[in-house]
Amino acid sequence: MYRVMLIDDDIPMLKVLQQMVEWERLDLHVAGSTYSSAKALLMFKETLPDIVITDIGLPKKSGLELAAEFTAIKPEVRIIFLTCHEDFHYAQSALKLDADDYLLKDRLSAEQLEESLRKSVARLKARDAGNRIEAAAGVHAGLLRRALMQMVMDGTHPEQTRAHAAQLGIAWSYPWFMLGIVNLHYSAYEPLYNRSNLQLIRYAVFNIALEIAESFEGITPFIEQEHFFVLYNYRDNLAGNAAAYLQSYLEELQRQCAVFLKLTLVSAAVADKLALQAIGAVYQQVRQGRPEFYGGSPLMIAAMGQVLDRVYYPAPQGFGEAFRSRLEQHILDKDAATLREVLEQFGSEARSRKIEPGEFIEELVALLRSAEMLFARRKPEEDMYFYIGEARTMEDALELAAARLEHLLREQQTAAGNGVHAREPRLQVIQAFIDQHLAENITSIDIAQFLYLNPSYFSRYFKRLTGLSFTDYVHQYKMKIAANMLKNSGQTLETLAMALGYSDRAYFSKVFKKYTGMTPSDYKSRKQLRRTP
Repeated sequence: MYRVMLIDDDIPMLKVLQQMVEWERLDLHVAGSTYSSAKALLMFKETLPDIVITDIGLPKKSGLELAAEFTAIKPEVRIIFLTCHEDFHYAQSALKLDADDYLLKDRLSAEQLEESLRKSVARLKARDAGNRIEAAAGVHAGLLRRALMQMVMDGTHPEQTRAHAAQLGIAWSYPWFMLGIVNLHYSAYEPLYNRSNLQLIRYAVFNIALEIAESFEGITPFIEQEHFFVLYNYRDNLAGNAAAYLQSYLEELQRQCAVFLKLTLVSAAVADKLALQAIGAVYQQVRQGRPEFYGGSPLMIAAMGQVLDRVYYPAPQGFGEAFRSRLEQHILDKDAATLREVLEQFGSEARSRKIEPGEFIEELVALLRSAEMLFARRKPEEDMYFYIGEARTMEDALELAAARLEHLLREQQTAAGNGVHAREPRLQVIQAFIDQHLAENITSIDIAQFLYLNPSYFSRYFKRLTGLSFTDYVHQYKMKIAANMLKNSGQTLETLAMALGYSDRAYFSKVFKKYTGMTPSDYKSRKQLRRTP
Protein backbone atom coordinates (compact mmCIF):
# COMPACT_ATOMS: atom_id res chain seq x y z
CA MET A 1 0.00 0.00 0.00
CA TYR A 2 1.38 3.38 -1.03
CA ARG A 3 1.45 6.39 1.28
CA VAL A 4 -0.21 9.68 0.29
CA MET A 5 0.28 13.15 1.74
CA LEU A 6 -2.25 15.99 1.28
CA ILE A 7 -1.34 19.71 1.45
CA ASP A 8 -3.79 22.62 1.15
CA ASP A 9 -4.13 25.82 3.16
CA ASP A 10 -7.94 25.43 2.91
CA ILE A 11 -8.80 23.00 5.73
CA PRO A 12 -12.27 22.13 4.32
CA MET A 13 -10.55 21.20 1.05
CA LEU A 14 -8.33 18.74 2.93
CA LYS A 15 -11.45 17.04 4.28
CA VAL A 16 -13.00 16.96 0.80
CA LEU A 17 -9.91 15.28 -0.61
CA GLN A 18 -9.89 12.66 2.13
CA GLN A 19 -13.54 11.83 1.48
CA MET A 20 -13.54 12.10 -2.31
CA VAL A 21 -12.12 8.64 -3.15
CA GLU A 22 -11.87 5.21 -1.58
CA TRP A 23 -8.16 5.25 -0.84
CA GLU A 24 -7.73 1.60 0.14
CA ARG A 25 -9.43 0.42 -3.05
CA LEU A 26 -6.67 2.20 -4.95
CA ASP A 27 -4.00 0.54 -2.78
CA LEU A 28 -3.39 3.89 -1.04
CA HIS A 29 -3.27 5.20 2.52
CA VAL A 30 -3.40 8.89 3.60
CA ALA A 31 -0.32 9.06 5.82
CA GLY A 32 -0.69 12.74 6.66
CA SER A 33 -2.33 16.05 5.76
CA THR A 34 -1.49 19.65 6.62
CA TYR A 35 -2.48 23.22 5.78
CA SER A 36 1.03 24.62 6.48
CA SER A 37 3.89 24.61 3.98
CA ALA A 38 6.37 24.73 6.88
CA LYS A 39 4.80 21.70 8.54
CA ALA A 40 4.54 19.94 5.19
CA LEU A 41 8.31 19.67 4.83
CA LEU A 42 8.68 18.20 8.32
CA MET A 43 5.81 15.78 7.71
CA PHE A 44 7.31 14.71 4.40
CA LYS A 45 10.63 13.88 6.06
CA GLU A 46 8.82 11.87 8.74
CA THR A 47 6.43 9.91 6.52
CA LEU A 48 8.32 9.85 3.18
CA PRO A 49 5.09 9.48 1.18
CA ASP A 50 5.00 7.94 -2.28
CA ILE A 51 2.45 10.46 -3.61
CA VAL A 52 1.94 14.12 -2.68
CA ILE A 53 -1.19 16.06 -3.61
CA THR A 54 -0.47 19.75 -3.03
CA ASP A 55 -2.04 23.12 -3.71
CA ILE A 56 0.21 25.40 -5.78
CA GLY A 57 -0.89 28.69 -4.19
CA LEU A 58 0.27 28.10 -0.63
CA PRO A 59 1.36 31.08 1.53
CA LYS A 60 5.04 31.52 2.42
CA LYS A 61 6.22 28.64 0.22
CA SER A 62 4.40 27.61 -2.96
CA GLY A 63 3.53 24.07 -3.93
CA LEU A 64 6.08 24.29 -6.75
CA GLU A 65 8.81 25.14 -4.24
CA LEU A 66 7.73 22.32 -1.94
CA ALA A 67 7.71 19.86 -4.83
CA ALA A 68 11.29 20.80 -5.68
CA GLU A 69 12.34 20.14 -2.08
CA PHE A 70 10.38 16.89 -1.91
CA THR A 71 12.00 15.52 -5.06
CA ALA A 72 15.43 16.51 -3.73
CA ILE A 73 14.73 14.37 -0.65
CA LYS A 74 12.96 11.53 -2.48
CA PRO A 75 13.46 11.73 -6.27
CA GLU A 76 10.91 9.00 -7.05
CA VAL A 77 7.99 10.73 -5.27
CA ARG A 78 4.95 11.33 -7.48
CA ILE A 79 3.39 14.83 -7.42
CA ILE A 80 -0.15 15.93 -8.24
CA PHE A 81 -0.73 19.69 -8.21
CA LEU A 82 -3.98 21.45 -7.33
CA THR A 83 -4.79 25.07 -8.09
CA CYS A 84 -7.81 27.35 -8.05
CA HIS A 85 -6.31 29.58 -10.75
CA GLU A 86 -7.15 28.70 -14.33
CA ASP A 87 -3.98 30.51 -15.41
CA PHE A 88 -2.07 27.45 -14.25
CA HIS A 89 -3.91 25.22 -16.73
CA TYR A 90 -0.98 25.74 -19.11
CA ALA A 91 1.17 23.78 -16.72
CA GLN A 92 -0.33 20.54 -18.04
CA SER A 93 1.49 21.00 -21.32
CA ALA A 94 4.39 23.26 -20.32
CA LEU A 95 5.69 22.54 -16.82
CA LYS A 96 6.86 18.99 -17.33
CA LEU A 97 8.51 18.74 -13.99
CA ASP A 98 7.80 15.03 -13.67
CA ALA A 99 4.46 15.82 -12.05
CA ASP A 100 1.64 13.37 -12.76
CA ASP A 101 -1.12 15.95 -13.11
CA TYR A 102 -2.36 19.54 -12.58
CA LEU A 103 -5.98 19.75 -11.46
CA LEU A 104 -8.26 22.79 -11.10
CA LYS A 105 -9.90 22.68 -7.67
CA ASP A 106 -13.16 24.31 -8.71
CA ARG A 107 -13.63 21.65 -11.41
CA LEU A 108 -12.24 18.71 -9.48
CA SER A 109 -14.32 15.56 -9.48
CA ALA A 110 -13.80 12.18 -7.84
CA GLU A 111 -13.25 10.66 -11.28
CA GLN A 112 -10.51 13.16 -12.16
CA LEU A 113 -8.71 12.67 -8.86
CA GLU A 114 -9.00 8.90 -9.10
CA GLU A 115 -7.64 8.93 -12.64
CA SER A 116 -4.63 10.99 -11.55
CA LEU A 117 -4.02 8.69 -8.60
CA ARG A 118 -4.20 5.61 -10.81
CA LYS A 119 -1.58 7.18 -13.04
CA SER A 120 0.69 7.74 -10.05
CA VAL A 121 0.11 4.22 -8.72
CA ALA A 122 0.88 2.73 -12.12
CA ARG A 123 4.20 4.54 -12.21
CA LEU A 124 5.01 3.46 -8.68
CA LYS A 125 4.24 -0.16 -9.49
CA ALA A 126 6.36 0.03 -12.61
CA ARG A 127 9.20 1.27 -10.45
CA ASP A 128 8.72 -1.44 -7.88
CA ALA A 129 8.58 -4.12 -10.58
CA GLY A 130 11.92 -2.97 -11.87
CA ASN A 131 10.43 -1.61 -15.08
CA ARG A 132 12.52 1.51 -15.03
CA ILE A 133 14.40 1.11 -18.29
CA GLU A 134 12.74 4.12 -19.85
CA ALA A 135 13.32 6.27 -16.78
CA ALA A 136 16.95 5.15 -16.55
CA ALA A 137 17.39 5.91 -20.23
CA GLY A 138 15.94 9.38 -19.61
CA VAL A 139 18.41 10.06 -16.81
CA HIS A 140 21.24 8.70 -18.94
CA ALA A 141 20.14 10.85 -21.87
CA GLY A 142 20.11 13.92 -19.62
CA LEU A 143 23.66 13.23 -18.50
CA LEU A 144 24.75 12.64 -22.08
CA ARG A 145 23.15 15.91 -23.21
CA ARG A 146 24.88 17.88 -20.45
CA ALA A 147 28.17 16.26 -21.38
CA LEU A 148 27.56 17.15 -25.03
CA MET A 149 26.89 20.76 -24.10
CA GLN A 150 30.16 20.89 -22.19
CA MET A 151 32.05 19.44 -25.14
CA VAL A 152 30.58 22.16 -27.35
CA MET A 153 31.54 24.85 -24.82
CA ASP A 154 35.08 23.46 -24.49
CA GLY A 155 35.64 23.21 -28.25
CA THR A 156 36.30 19.47 -28.12
CA HIS A 157 37.46 17.86 -31.39
CA PRO A 158 34.50 17.79 -33.85
CA GLU A 159 34.64 14.04 -34.54
CA GLN A 160 34.50 13.23 -30.84
CA THR A 161 31.68 15.71 -30.25
CA ARG A 162 29.64 14.42 -33.21
CA ALA A 163 30.10 10.84 -32.04
CA HIS A 164 28.83 11.77 -28.58
CA ALA A 165 25.84 13.56 -30.15
CA ALA A 166 25.04 10.42 -32.13
CA GLN A 167 24.54 8.51 -28.85
CA LEU A 168 21.62 10.86 -28.20
CA GLY A 169 20.20 10.35 -31.66
CA ILE A 170 21.40 13.81 -32.70
CA ALA A 171 22.78 13.72 -36.24
CA TRP A 172 25.03 16.69 -36.85
CA SER A 173 25.69 15.72 -40.44
CA TYR A 174 26.63 19.10 -41.84
CA PRO A 175 29.77 21.16 -41.18
CA TRP A 176 28.11 24.44 -40.25
CA PHE A 177 26.12 25.70 -37.28
CA MET A 178 24.16 28.76 -36.23
CA LEU A 179 23.87 29.78 -32.59
CA GLY A 180 20.89 31.30 -30.78
CA ILE A 181 20.96 32.36 -27.11
CA VAL A 182 17.65 32.58 -25.24
CA ASN A 183 16.92 34.51 -22.04
CA LEU A 184 13.88 35.46 -19.98
CA HIS A 185 12.41 38.94 -20.01
CA TYR A 186 12.38 39.49 -16.25
CA SER A 187 9.87 42.34 -16.15
CA ALA A 188 7.31 39.84 -17.50
CA TYR A 189 8.53 37.10 -15.15
CA GLU A 190 8.54 39.10 -11.89
CA PRO A 191 4.76 39.77 -11.55
CA LEU A 192 3.90 36.08 -12.11
CA TYR A 193 6.55 34.01 -10.35
CA ASN A 194 8.91 34.02 -7.40
CA ARG A 195 12.66 33.97 -7.80
CA SER A 196 12.67 30.52 -6.16
CA ASN A 197 10.67 29.24 -9.17
CA LEU A 198 13.26 30.49 -11.65
CA GLN A 199 15.01 27.18 -12.29
CA LEU A 200 11.67 25.38 -12.71
CA ILE A 201 10.45 27.96 -15.20
CA ARG A 202 13.70 27.76 -17.16
CA TYR A 203 13.20 24.02 -17.48
CA ALA A 204 9.62 24.63 -18.56
CA VAL A 205 10.96 26.84 -21.38
CA PHE A 206 13.49 24.13 -22.22
CA ASN A 207 10.76 21.46 -22.45
CA ILE A 208 8.79 23.67 -24.84
CA ALA A 209 11.98 24.19 -26.86
CA LEU A 210 12.51 20.41 -27.06
CA GLU A 211 8.95 19.82 -28.26
CA ILE A 212 9.20 22.47 -30.96
CA ALA A 213 12.59 21.13 -32.07
CA GLU A 214 10.93 17.85 -33.02
CA SER A 215 9.36 19.72 -35.95
CA PHE A 216 12.52 21.61 -36.91
CA GLU A 217 15.21 19.43 -38.44
CA GLY A 218 18.74 20.20 -37.25
CA ILE A 219 17.69 22.24 -34.17
CA THR A 220 19.16 21.16 -30.80
CA PRO A 221 18.30 23.06 -27.56
CA PHE A 222 20.58 22.97 -24.49
CA ILE A 223 20.11 24.09 -20.90
CA GLU A 224 22.34 24.03 -17.81
CA GLN A 225 21.38 26.38 -14.96
CA GLU A 226 21.44 29.87 -16.50
CA HIS A 227 22.85 28.64 -19.83
CA PHE A 228 20.16 28.27 -22.49
CA PHE A 229 21.04 28.14 -26.15
CA VAL A 230 20.04 26.56 -29.43
CA LEU A 231 22.23 25.12 -32.18
CA TYR A 232 21.12 24.77 -35.78
CA ASN A 233 23.15 22.34 -37.89
CA TYR A 234 22.55 23.01 -41.56
CA ARG A 235 23.75 22.46 -45.11
CA ASP A 236 25.02 25.59 -46.80
CA ASN A 237 23.26 25.90 -50.15
CA LEU A 238 21.48 28.50 -52.22
CA ALA A 239 18.12 26.74 -52.07
CA GLY A 240 17.30 27.61 -48.47
CA ASN A 241 17.63 30.50 -46.05
CA ALA A 242 19.17 29.03 -42.90
CA ALA A 243 18.91 32.28 -40.90
CA ALA A 244 15.18 32.57 -41.65
CA TYR A 245 14.72 28.93 -40.59
CA LEU A 246 16.41 29.52 -37.22
CA GLN A 247 14.44 32.73 -36.81
CA SER A 248 11.15 30.91 -37.39
CA TYR A 249 12.09 28.38 -34.69
CA LEU A 250 12.94 31.11 -32.17
CA GLU A 251 9.74 33.00 -33.00
CA GLU A 252 7.68 29.85 -32.41
CA LEU A 253 9.46 29.33 -29.09
CA GLN A 254 8.63 32.90 -28.10
CA ARG A 255 5.01 32.46 -29.17
CA GLN A 256 4.43 29.26 -27.21
CA CYS A 257 6.13 30.59 -24.08
CA ALA A 258 3.88 33.65 -24.26
CA VAL A 259 0.79 31.42 -24.56
CA PHE A 260 1.66 28.73 -22.02
CA LEU A 261 3.90 30.53 -19.53
CA LYS A 262 2.72 34.12 -20.03
CA LEU A 263 6.40 35.04 -20.50
CA THR A 264 8.46 37.03 -23.00
CA LEU A 265 11.79 35.73 -24.24
CA VAL A 266 14.79 37.71 -25.46
CA SER A 267 16.88 35.97 -28.12
CA ALA A 268 20.12 36.84 -29.88
CA ALA A 269 21.36 34.72 -32.77
CA VAL A 270 24.55 34.68 -34.81
CA ALA A 271 23.61 34.07 -38.44
CA ASP A 272 27.13 33.33 -39.74
CA LYS A 273 28.49 29.88 -40.47
CA LEU A 274 30.13 28.59 -37.29
CA ALA A 275 32.43 25.62 -37.09
CA LEU A 276 31.61 23.26 -34.22
CA GLN A 277 34.83 24.09 -32.37
CA ALA A 278 34.14 27.84 -32.53
CA ILE A 279 30.69 27.75 -30.90
CA GLY A 280 31.87 27.88 -27.27
CA ALA A 281 34.01 30.98 -27.78
CA VAL A 282 31.27 32.79 -29.73
CA TYR A 283 28.72 31.89 -27.05
CA GLN A 284 30.88 33.43 -24.33
CA GLN A 285 31.38 36.60 -26.39
CA VAL A 286 27.66 37.02 -26.93
CA ARG A 287 26.84 36.32 -23.26
CA GLN A 288 29.41 38.78 -21.98
CA GLY A 289 28.95 41.45 -24.66
CA ARG A 290 25.14 41.69 -24.54
CA PRO A 291 24.90 42.83 -28.17
CA GLU A 292 21.09 42.85 -27.94
CA PHE A 293 21.09 45.26 -24.98
CA TYR A 294 20.16 48.44 -26.87
CA GLY A 295 18.40 46.64 -29.71
CA GLY A 296 14.84 47.22 -28.58
CA SER A 297 13.63 43.92 -30.10
CA PRO A 298 12.90 40.57 -28.39
CA LEU A 299 14.66 38.77 -31.26
CA MET A 300 17.92 39.87 -32.85
CA ILE A 301 19.46 37.74 -35.57
CA ALA A 302 22.41 39.18 -37.44
CA ALA A 303 25.81 38.45 -38.95
CA MET A 304 28.65 37.89 -36.50
CA GLY A 305 30.24 41.23 -37.31
CA GLN A 306 27.07 43.07 -36.34
CA VAL A 307 26.50 40.94 -33.25
CA LEU A 308 30.00 40.82 -31.79
CA ASP A 309 31.56 44.09 -32.97
CA ARG A 310 29.34 46.38 -30.90
CA VAL A 311 31.49 49.17 -29.47
CA TYR A 312 30.57 50.34 -25.97
CA TYR A 313 32.10 53.08 -23.83
CA PRO A 314 32.52 53.65 -20.07
CA ALA A 315 29.89 55.71 -18.31
CA PRO A 316 31.03 59.34 -17.82
CA GLN A 317 31.77 60.30 -14.24
CA GLY A 318 28.61 61.47 -12.49
CA PHE A 319 26.44 60.21 -15.37
CA GLY A 320 23.46 59.36 -13.16
CA GLU A 321 23.66 62.42 -10.90
CA ALA A 322 21.33 64.71 -12.85
CA PHE A 323 18.78 61.95 -13.30
CA ARG A 324 18.99 61.04 -9.60
CA SER A 325 18.01 64.51 -8.40
CA ARG A 326 15.16 64.74 -10.92
CA LEU A 327 13.86 61.29 -10.03
CA GLU A 328 13.95 62.04 -6.33
CA GLN A 329 12.14 65.35 -6.88
CA HIS A 330 9.29 63.57 -8.67
CA ILE A 331 9.07 61.01 -5.87
CA LEU A 332 8.92 63.76 -3.25
CA ASP A 333 6.19 65.42 -5.30
CA LYS A 334 4.42 62.02 -5.59
CA ASP A 335 4.42 62.49 -9.35
CA ALA A 336 4.20 58.92 -10.66
CA ALA A 337 3.39 60.04 -14.21
CA THR A 338 6.85 61.46 -14.84
CA LEU A 339 8.90 58.70 -13.21
CA ARG A 340 8.93 56.70 -16.43
CA GLU A 341 9.84 59.78 -18.44
CA VAL A 342 12.98 60.33 -16.34
CA LEU A 343 13.97 56.67 -16.64
CA GLU A 344 13.33 56.68 -20.39
CA GLN A 345 15.51 59.78 -20.77
CA PHE A 346 18.17 58.04 -18.68
CA GLY A 347 18.05 55.09 -21.07
CA SER A 348 17.99 57.28 -24.17
CA GLU A 349 21.09 59.13 -23.01
CA ALA A 350 22.85 55.84 -22.28
CA ARG A 351 21.97 54.50 -25.74
CA SER A 352 23.20 57.62 -27.50
CA ARG A 353 26.48 57.44 -25.58
CA LYS A 354 26.73 53.66 -26.15
CA ILE A 355 27.48 53.08 -22.49
CA GLU A 356 28.76 49.61 -21.69
CA PRO A 357 25.72 47.51 -20.60
CA GLY A 358 27.29 46.36 -17.34
CA GLU A 359 28.04 49.96 -16.35
CA PHE A 360 24.53 51.03 -17.34
CA ILE A 361 23.13 48.36 -15.01
CA GLU A 362 25.40 49.61 -12.20
CA GLU A 363 24.24 53.20 -12.74
CA LEU A 364 20.58 52.13 -12.81
CA VAL A 365 20.93 50.08 -9.63
CA ALA A 366 22.58 53.04 -7.86
CA LEU A 367 19.77 55.30 -9.10
CA LEU A 368 17.08 52.91 -7.87
CA ARG A 369 18.70 52.29 -4.49
CA SER A 370 18.99 56.03 -3.93
CA ALA A 371 15.33 56.50 -4.85
CA GLU A 372 14.23 53.64 -2.58
CA MET A 373 15.79 55.45 0.38
CA LEU A 374 13.02 58.03 0.04
CA PHE A 375 10.63 55.36 1.26
CA ALA A 376 12.09 55.05 4.73
CA ARG A 377 10.00 52.14 5.89
CA ARG A 378 10.57 49.99 2.84
CA LYS A 379 13.18 47.27 2.74
CA PRO A 380 14.94 47.14 -0.64
CA GLU A 381 13.60 44.35 -2.86
CA GLU A 382 16.78 42.36 -3.51
CA ASP A 383 15.10 39.99 -5.97
CA MET A 384 14.37 43.04 -8.13
CA TYR A 385 18.04 43.97 -8.17
CA PHE A 386 18.89 40.39 -9.15
CA TYR A 387 16.49 40.59 -12.10
CA ILE A 388 17.91 43.94 -13.20
CA GLY A 389 21.41 42.47 -13.10
CA GLU A 390 20.29 39.53 -15.26
CA ALA A 391 18.37 41.66 -17.78
CA ARG A 392 19.60 41.27 -21.35
CA THR A 393 17.97 44.45 -22.69
CA MET A 394 17.85 48.02 -21.48
CA GLU A 395 14.06 48.06 -21.86
CA ASP A 396 13.72 45.10 -19.50
CA ALA A 397 15.95 46.70 -16.85
CA LEU A 398 14.16 50.06 -17.06
CA GLU A 399 10.74 48.43 -16.88
CA LEU A 400 11.76 46.59 -13.69
CA ALA A 401 12.96 49.84 -12.10
CA ALA A 402 9.88 51.81 -13.15
CA ALA A 403 7.50 49.11 -11.90
CA ARG A 404 9.27 49.04 -8.54
CA LEU A 405 9.04 52.81 -7.99
CA GLU A 406 5.42 52.96 -9.13
CA HIS A 407 4.57 50.16 -6.72
CA LEU A 408 6.21 52.01 -3.83
CA LEU A 409 4.36 55.21 -4.67
CA ARG A 410 1.03 53.37 -4.84
CA GLU A 411 1.70 51.81 -1.44
CA GLN A 412 2.53 55.20 0.02
CA GLN A 413 -0.59 56.79 -1.47
CA THR A 414 -2.78 53.91 -0.26
CA ALA A 415 -1.39 54.28 3.26
CA ALA A 416 -2.07 58.00 3.19
CA GLY A 417 -5.58 57.41 1.88
CA ASN A 418 -6.28 54.98 4.71
CA GLY A 419 -5.24 57.58 7.26
CA VAL A 420 -1.99 55.78 8.04
CA HIS A 421 0.62 58.24 9.24
CA ALA A 422 3.73 57.91 7.11
CA ARG A 423 6.89 59.58 8.31
CA GLU A 424 8.53 61.82 5.80
CA PRO A 425 10.94 59.98 3.53
CA ARG A 426 14.57 59.81 4.58
CA LEU A 427 14.06 61.37 8.03
CA GLN A 428 14.64 58.03 9.74
CA VAL A 429 17.78 57.53 7.68
CA ILE A 430 19.02 61.04 8.52
CA GLN A 431 18.37 60.60 12.23
CA ALA A 432 20.19 57.28 12.17
CA PHE A 433 23.18 59.00 10.55
CA ILE A 434 23.17 61.71 13.25
CA ASP A 435 22.99 59.05 15.97
CA GLN A 436 25.99 57.26 14.48
CA HIS A 437 28.00 60.50 14.41
CA LEU A 438 26.94 62.21 17.63
CA ALA A 439 30.51 62.92 18.65
CA GLU A 440 31.25 64.66 15.35
CA ASN A 441 30.43 68.09 14.00
CA ILE A 442 28.46 66.87 10.99
CA THR A 443 27.28 69.23 8.25
CA SER A 444 24.71 69.16 5.47
CA ILE A 445 27.56 68.31 3.08
CA ASP A 446 28.39 65.19 5.10
CA ILE A 447 24.84 63.89 5.01
CA ALA A 448 24.36 64.89 1.35
CA GLN A 449 27.43 62.85 0.40
CA PHE A 450 26.12 59.95 2.45
CA LEU A 451 22.79 60.11 0.58
CA TYR A 452 24.46 60.68 -2.82
CA LEU A 453 22.70 64.01 -3.23
CA ASN A 454 23.82 67.41 -4.38
CA PRO A 455 24.45 69.48 -1.17
CA SER A 456 22.40 72.47 -2.31
CA TYR A 457 19.53 70.23 -3.36
CA PHE A 458 19.70 68.42 -0.01
CA SER A 459 19.56 71.71 1.92
CA ARG A 460 16.43 72.80 0.06
CA TYR A 461 14.87 69.37 0.41
CA PHE A 462 15.61 69.19 4.15
CA LYS A 463 14.17 72.65 4.82
CA ARG A 464 10.94 71.66 3.09
CA LEU A 465 10.93 68.32 4.95
CA THR A 466 11.36 69.67 8.49
CA GLY A 467 10.91 73.44 8.34
CA LEU A 468 14.44 73.83 9.73
CA SER A 469 17.91 74.16 8.30
CA PHE A 470 20.02 71.05 8.75
CA THR A 471 22.29 72.86 11.22
CA ASP A 472 19.34 73.95 13.38
CA TYR A 473 17.88 70.47 13.24
CA VAL A 474 21.13 68.83 14.39
CA HIS A 475 21.60 71.31 17.22
CA GLN A 476 18.01 70.84 18.34
CA TYR A 477 18.29 67.07 18.11
CA LYS A 478 21.53 67.03 20.13
CA MET A 479 20.19 69.44 22.75
CA LYS A 480 17.27 67.11 23.44
CA ILE A 481 19.79 64.36 24.10
CA ALA A 482 21.88 66.73 26.25
CA ALA A 483 18.84 67.73 28.34
CA ASN A 484 18.01 64.10 29.00
CA MET A 485 21.61 63.34 29.96
CA LEU A 486 21.72 66.30 32.35
CA LYS A 487 18.65 64.94 34.12
CA ASN A 488 19.73 61.32 34.32
CA SER A 489 23.53 61.16 34.40
CA GLY A 490 26.35 62.60 36.42
CA GLN A 491 28.52 63.55 33.47
CA THR A 492 30.40 66.83 33.61
CA LEU A 493 29.53 69.50 31.07
CA GLU A 494 32.93 69.03 29.40
CA THR A 495 32.36 65.28 28.96
CA LEU A 496 28.82 65.77 27.72
CA ALA A 497 29.84 68.50 25.29
CA MET A 498 32.63 66.30 23.84
CA ALA A 499 30.26 63.33 23.50
CA LEU A 500 27.92 65.44 21.39
CA GLY A 501 30.60 66.89 19.14
CA TYR A 502 31.16 70.28 20.85
CA SER A 503 34.82 70.71 21.67
CA ASP A 504 34.24 74.10 23.36
CA ARG A 505 32.20 74.15 26.60
CA ALA A 506 31.23 77.80 26.19
CA TYR A 507 29.86 77.21 22.70
CA PHE A 508 27.96 74.14 23.90
CA SER A 509 26.36 76.23 26.69
CA LYS A 510 25.41 78.93 24.20
CA VAL A 511 23.72 76.42 21.85
CA PHE A 512 21.97 74.73 24.78
CA LYS A 513 20.54 78.03 26.01
CA LYS A 514 19.34 78.91 22.51
CA TYR A 515 17.18 75.79 22.29
CA THR A 516 16.11 75.36 25.93
CA GLY A 517 16.03 78.92 27.22
CA MET A 518 18.56 78.31 30.00
CA THR A 519 22.22 77.38 30.47
CA PRO A 520 23.16 73.74 31.13
CA SER A 521 24.02 74.59 34.74
CA ASP A 522 20.68 76.32 35.35
CA TYR A 523 18.81 73.45 33.68
CA LYS A 524 20.57 70.82 35.78
CA SER A 525 20.04 72.78 39.00
CA ARG A 526 16.34 73.28 38.28
CA LYS A 527 15.77 69.61 37.59
CA GLN A 528 17.59 68.60 40.75
CA LEU A 529 15.44 71.04 42.84
CA ARG A 530 12.28 69.48 41.40
CA ARG A 531 13.40 66.04 42.53
CA THR A 532 14.21 67.26 46.07
CA PRO A 533 11.36 66.40 48.50
